[in-house]
Amino acid sequence: MTGFTWDWGEPPDPKFWQLLSTVAKQEKWSVEHGLLAAKTAGLIARALTFPDDQVEQVSVAGLLHDVGKLTLPASLLQKPKPLTKDEYDQIQRHPSTGARITVAMHLTQGVIEAVRHHHERVDGKGYPFGKVGEEIPIEGRIVAIAEIVSAMLTPRWYRPPLSPASAIERLRSLAGNVLDPELVKAACFQLPKLFGVSSLSSLTLYTKAIPLERLVRDEEALLWRTVRVFVRELLLEMEQLMGRQFCQAFVGWLNQWLSRQNIPIQFRDLNLVSLHRWWQTLGDLTLFAKTLVGVTHAVLSHLVGATFIADWLDSVRSQLPEQADKVGLRYGLWVWRNDTADAGTAVSS
Repeated sequence: MTGFTWDWGEPPDPKFWQLLSTVAKQEKWSVEHGLLAAKTAGLIARALTFPDDQVEQVSVAGLLHDVGKLTLPASLLQKPKPLTKDEYDQIQRHPSTGARITVAMHLTQGVIEAVRHHHERVDGKGYPFGKVGEEIPIEGRIVAIAEIVSAMLTPRWYRPPLSPASAIERLRSLAGNVLDPELVKAACFQLPKLFGVSSLSSLTLYTKAIPLERLVRDEEALLWRTVRVFVRELLLEMEQLMGRQFCQAFVGWLNQWLSRQNIPIQFRDLNLVSLHRWWQTLGDLTLFAKTLVGVTHAVLSHLVGATFIADWLDSVRSQLPEQADKVGLRYGLWVWRNDTADAGTAVSS
């Protein structure tokens, strides 16, 4: 079984990823949930022979469908017990809030309507509008399926992930009452591609839940590799520019900082080394990567001067392979640049 790969190329805007990472601070599996929903939505759009630009729009909507949760408290999103009516009313606001965020980001109408309608049901019992059948925009009906597929495959606070076989069975049971039955057929046809298997019958043999890291391991590997390559290049240049003694002292300080943070990795011969996968989610790894680069930038700026360090870090970044630079941009690692600062959008609830 292969890991996660994109259906429509590189995401077009790093702010999408940074928003998702912000949501993950409140709901820990948000990055994986958004990634899988984006992939699933894109696969369904491909099955419907949508043009490339529309496939991309539907995928972006899958990625960002839950951004409205930014305005909800973590205690509500992480509650393992049944919600009260008031709490459920709060949850039901997130599609409308998410739509306002996507409007503020100047995204296309297709993305906006998909985010706004991803919790509608074809039987009219969804929210926020209670629309029926084809009253729901097709983008919203697609992302509704993608969201449910992703939610079944990722952990929830109140249950572990479902197996692919159970997810397919559950998805089919929702066709016609919750989900558009024709789109469910398209989704089932495409789901084997999500897991890198040849057929739906093969997928039904997977009766155990798939560990989350296996679903997104390609994405994790890219991010981890990018962090390691960037930091090694930085330290090699530091050794040449500022001397071996300065570099060794800085690496020693970083190792002490990692130890204080209880992060089980260390620098050895200027290489960032981890003996095992210590993070639980892609959001954890993203937060660590941004924090490590941010701490490095802050300390060096204090010691040497902010303007010089910003220019120097740009120089180190320019020497990275193109793919590594794109990954760093995607996850907002280049924190010293204004164009990669955390994406934030003011939205009234």
